[in-house]
Amino acid sequence: MKRTNELSRDEELIMMARSRWTSYILPAALTAAYGCVWYLARKTGEDTLIFHLLMAAIAVWGARFFARRLSTYLMLTDKRIYGEAGVFVTRTLDVPLDRVGGVYVEKTPIGKITGRGTVTITTSGSRFEFPYIPSAVKFRDALMRQLELTQAEAARKQTEAMAEAIAKAFRQADSRRRHGGNRMV
Repeated sequence: MKRTNELSRDEELIMMARSRWTSYILPAALTAAYGCVWYLARKTGEDTLIFHLLMAAIAVWGARFFARRLSTYLMLTDKRIYGEAGVFVTRTLDVPLDRVGGVYVEKTPIGKITGRGTVTITTSGSRFEFPYIPSAVKFRDALMRQLELTQAEAARKQTEAMAEAIAKAFRQADSRRRHGGNRMV
């Protein structure tokens, strides 16, 4: 995972998003419920094969639930956006801001309560989803603000380059006019 100390010298960190401890309340409650049910089943002698298969499925789901939250990371700088998502298959996004096509936020009903959502970032040919991002709307707004600043800076540079080219053309035309159309060598 990239950290803030791996930023280039001319980059400034704008925002970082990663799951917080509150993301683990629901999985912890489910794990506790699983432990209680397992204990009661063992005590009453009702631990059948179907019960064990059901408990194993819940355990696998819980592990997946924890792992997805632990592996999601987003970092926004003034030059690019970097993110990782996935446990066994990791998708990495490291793209300059001028290549970002769109940013979308999807929130579930629980996400609306907790402030979490899935941030989807599209580039020219790819779509990256980062689930369980805290303050997803705030992250989207910061990214959109930075995209606007990047576009304004690009427009300013383009305007300066055009003004310089026009000034150069006028200087050459003025030089030709003063020398009767003959070029001086």
